[in-house]
Amino acid sequence: MLLKFWREWRFPVEFALLLALAFVLPLREAPKNLFWLAYIVVWVVNRASLPRAERTFGGRWDGWDSLFVAWIASGYLAALFAGIVAPDHDEWLSVNDVVRNVSLLWCVRRAGYSRAQVLLVLGMLVASAALGTVEALWRWKVTHARKALELVSVGHVNHSAIYLCICAGIATGLLCALWRKLSPVLRAALAALALSITAAILLSGSRAAFVAVLALIVLCAAFGLRASGFGARAWAAVLAAVMLALALGGTATIERQILHTRTNNITAERDLIANLALTAVRAHPWFGVGMDNFARITDERLRTWLAQQGRPYVADEYRRAPHAHNLYLNTLTERGSVGLLIVLLVLGAWAVRLWRCRPVAGAAPDETAIWCAALSGWFVTVLIGFANTTLHHEHAMLAVLTLGLWLGDRRTLLPVTPSSELPSKLPLQSASEPLSKPTAPPS
Repeated sequence: MLLKFWREWRFPVEFALLLALAFVLPLREAPKNLFWLAYIVVWVVNRASLPRAERTFGGRWDGWDSLFVAWIASGYLAALFAGIVAPDHDEWLSVNDVVRNVSLLWCVRRAGYSRAQVLLVLGMLVASAALGTVEALWRWKVTHARKALELVSVGHVNHSAIYLCICAGIATGLLCALWRKLSPVLRAALAALALSITAAILLSGSRAAFVAVLALIVLCAAFGLRASGFGARAWAAVLAAVMLALALGGTATIERQILHTRTNNITAERDLIANLALTAVRAHPWFGVGMDNFARITDERLRTWLAQQGRPYVADEYRRAPHAHNLYLNTLTERGSVGLLIVLLVLGAWAVRLWRCRPVAGAAPDETAIWCAALSGWFVTVLIGFANTTLHHEHAMLAVLTLGLWLGDRRTLLPVTPSSELPSKLPLQSASEPLSKPTAPPS
């Protein structure tokens, strides 16, 4: 069945590259960048090679496109007017992170993939996260190459927990919404993946991820179970799965909270890091100090800024850090109020669209599953963003991928051309017609 779909899907090479990117995203750094670049190049070549009448690149320009341009521009403005100029000009190179994420979001949104393709990408994301979790556990508990549960490509335990949180929401949405459509084997496999990912999050000890994943599972299960037509009794199974994940994950999060409470350090010095960030914001309020320049806020610079602001320097009130451990404060510090405004507009537009298009009773199960994936990307980014710097590197690519897949599912993109009218040879694409895609009213 999958091979039949593959032959009928348009642009199979392009879609294979997207699947490869989804697979390696939490696993390896270099292949991730190579597959992203190859995907973007092939995406552009495929559409540039279409006949002029079909060369729409996914439809007319709209508000989302303008927002994406502003998002990229805010990074370059922050580099141009950076309050700190690095010797190697890292503030310019760091904008590549925004370019990579937004370009992926842009292309996926305008690609016109069928729902079967979207669900396959989401399944690949869940499977690769589970595989990455097994490797992380091996490196942590067996070889002791890492001191905590860290996905190889993602890195630090808190950021790995952010990535896994989004994947736990995706898995829950797929499992609950598509339960009646899945075979027993797929049900068991998806349940095992969701359980292992959730247990790994609890085992990581991340307090923000602990709260986020439990809340997200409840949300995705609520919408998914309704789409599947299950009643209140199904919640017993959800509760049992959560309790099993808690048993497997242990009490690392609780122990970590107790430790911080005993040492009177509940915020893990985030309040002191915030003092440092706010001082930098007062010095450079509009465009910030430049992306990835937070770590370059030295004591000397801090003293200079405080003197200019007429405030005393008290060493115990500040702590240096590589980033602000807060999405909003870190963005404000590195990209200024202009950059923060753009990020808030993106997250706000995302939230409004999710609310307006939320699944209602009787909604298609696959539509609900894709919506739950987009909800997971937004929910984790926004909620954990108050306790850590979300929306960068791998978990940013994952979040925007969920948004792009869902937004693409909400619109009709490339026109469907009968296979008899297509040229006999098109670069990097299939000559057959794409699968028909369920349409939804624009919103």
